Amino acid sequence: MKPEPPAVEKKLGTDLKTFEQLPAKTKELELLQDQAEKTAGPEHTDLHQKIRDKSS
Repeated sequence: MKPEPPAVEKKLGTDLKTFEQLPAKTKELELLQDQAEKTAGPEHTDLHQKIRDKSS
């Protein structure tokens, strides 16, 4: 038998406050990364290229 994984507490309010305190460039990169995770194919590649360009 596998042990049950520990319950993950969801702290949306705290997470949103933390996200709002991030610098604008970091927020933009986080949003691009989130979009890249949700896409596939050429769009995925284009988003990763944008992330590389903006992070340098």
